Amino acid sequence: MDSTSSRSENRFLALLRSSRADPVLVAHRGDSFHAPENTLEAARLGWQTGAEAWELDVHLTRDGVPIVLHDESLLRTTDVATRFAGDPRGRDGFQVADFDFDEIQTLDAGSWFVGEPGELRSARDFGTFDQLAPSHVEYYRSGSVFIPTLEEALILTKEQDWLVNVEIKSFPERPPGIVERVLEVIAATETAERVLISSFDHDDLLAADRDGRRYALGILLATPLHRLDEYAADLVGADTVHVSTEVIGSDTVRYRRERSSTALRQEIVTALDERGIPVLVYTVNHQADGNLARHLAEIGVAGLFTDDPAGMRQRFQRRPDSSQ
Repeated sequence: MDSTSSRSENRFLALLRSSRADPVLVAHRGDSFHAPENTLEAARLGWQTGAEAWELDVHLTRDGVPIVLHDESLLRTTDVATRFAGDPRGRDGFQVADFDFDEIQTLDAGSWFVGEPGELRSARDFGTFDQLAPSHVEYYRSGSVFIPTLEEALILTKEQDWLVNVEIKSFPERPPGIVERVLEVIAATETAERVLISSFDHDDLLAADRDGRRYALGILLATPLHRLDEYAADLVGADTVHVSTEVIGSDTVRYRRERSSTALRQEIVTALDERGIPVLVYTVNHQADGNLARHLAEIGVAGLFTDDPAGMRQRFQRRPDSSQ
């Protein structure tokens, strides 16, 4: 379907296609270094750091409410195992799709972030616990942080005059109606021009490619794909391509030895640029990745997903060391 004229109104896509010295910074699940991921608290911090957009993940509850959460299970980022101890749904791992929204909204989605070491993507895991204000730690432990609905997240995005990448988490469970419900919420909140929808299941994008759409569509890839530019442009009709750092060459023998932009897979970005398709790379963090962010910028990457938007902004504000 040709929606080019409508897509030209999309602010996220226009920003990615604009002439910039540095990539667009997208706060991955919000400011995940300093707040529980995929919460309104993380979104607000990401906005305050100056990230130009944020990324969130969407699952569908049993009663059809799109909520903002990364995992298929509620276990990692809530107290579901305690609150619903003995519930038979625990045998299947407390899956989101097995719970109604009124049950999910009772869960504490903040305490895990400031809990004991070992919690994946917690403040201690990221090494940022000691950077948190005591008042923030107390608040995250208070039970006052909840899983937001997609509607709440989009309303916040609109109120802050911001942009958002909505990742549909349909694989592997493929809950019926998830694409339709996401589109309904985008329409109801009148946020289409601020939204970039992405998915690892590219059938989701085909299902969302409606005549006159004002939202943009992006394919997610964790492994290389032959003739990616042709696939994205001609088969899927994607507006953007989102690839892992590994796809772009960060773990290759050559890059480990050279640590330069010339060791990355420039040809991927070039081929997609020729089709007018911006490339975004996930997930690049200030503390762990050395000069990878700068090298990605040098090969023309349009956007970077980062858990650490504040640190990443500082990296691009500093003059790069020409010796590295």
